[in-house]
Amino acid sequence: MNNFDFTESRLFIQKMIENNLEKPEVLEKLLETYKVLIEKKSATDIQYLKSDESLRKEWDKNDTERFKANTEYNKKLLETQNQYR
Repeated sequence: MNNFDFTESRLFIQKMIENNLEKPEVLEKLLETYKVLIEKKSATDIQYLKSDESLRKEWDKNDTERFKANTEYNKKLLETQNQYR
């Protein structure tokens, strides 16, 4: 995951957390998502720094897939949140 995407995702989740402090079930999912985002970024950065060029390309591809999955999860989370309103 590149730094821009990570930062944008992190800021989005942080804003969602701030906006959902009164909804424990939503807040729990958001906090778990935030934790997974940090873990994935850390793992990706470590592997990226250790790997050679071919492995970096594979990590970039996997990063893109993880970001898409994270985006889809966030979209579903927002839909769930809208149901509570």
